[in-house]
Amino acid sequence: PGDCKVEISFDDNDVVSVVLTDSGMPFDPLAKVDPDIHASAEERGIGGLGIYMVKEYMDECKYERIDNKNIFTMRKAIK
Repeated sequence: PGDCKVEISFDDNDVVSVVLTDSGMPFDPLAKVDPDIHASAEERGIGGLGIYMVKEYMDECKYERIDNKNIFTMRKAIK
């Protein structure tokens, strides 16, 4: 239950922004410690690899909690 929204936009500098907004429980994915990518899958355990890949690929990632909403913004230059 709760609202979820995805907004995608491009600016004049050829930067794409993706903003994910939800009204769920507070959750900052950037606060999670990066997994040891050199460890085997069994040693690494479950979770964390997806957000690690997003952080590595994107030019900017930002989390905010505003008005009881999680707002996760990702930006990437496409040129």
